[in-house]
Amino acid sequence: MINIVISLNIIIFLFIGNFLLNQRKQIHILREKTDVLEQLITQINKDHPVLINADLVFAKQLREINRQLVSMDNQLQDLENKRDNDGGYQHALRILEMGGDRDEIVSSCHLSNAEAELLMNLQAYRSAMKVS
Repeated sequence: MINIVISLNIIIFLFIGNFLLNQRKQIHILREKTDVLEQLITQINKDHPVLINADLVFAKQLREINRQLVSMDNQLQDLENKRDNDGGYQHALRILEMGGDRDEIVSSCHLSNAEAELLMNLQAYRSAMKVS
């Protein structure tokens, strides 16, 4: 009977020993993972200010590029408007030669009232010069 009790104690001791050994291995693996994570956190903490600075510089560069694009777009639009208006003036003068009025010029040539009045005065002057 004592042999059975001793055998059971030895078996229990072996199970407990095996369990403790496995737990020790798990603790060692977890410590290694913790060390790797701590190194990663340290590296991230070092890189974070650099990345923030790079992000700010990048944002400034993007704003500058955007400003330049808007400026270029405005310049291009101005050039297109000049080209459109040059043709519009010629078209408006032809309309006036055919007997058109200010409202027709404003609506079909996309001119302002002042531009239409100026062109009407120019056309009247030209007509007066032809008659003289």
